[in-house]
Amino acid sequence: MKLFGISLLIASILMGVAIGMDMLMGFQWRQSIQNVLNPFRVMETPELFILFLLLILWALDTLVALFRQKQRET
Repeated sequence: MKLFGISLLIASILMGVAIGMDMLMGFQWRQSIQNVLNPFRVMETPELFILFLLLILWALDTLVALFRQKQRET
């Protein structure tokens, strides 16, 4: 669970920095969000499939490790 929290924290900090830099350069809030999400919009279907597959595998690996740790504690 810590791994998920840390990953989300790092991702949100990085997105915040990118949005903040865009805002300092004079972009509107909406344009800043679009700039952060642009790499995902230009991906083709196989690239998105591989991205989500890797994210799912990472999440499953983390959940299995968490489940095994809980079983050892009991």
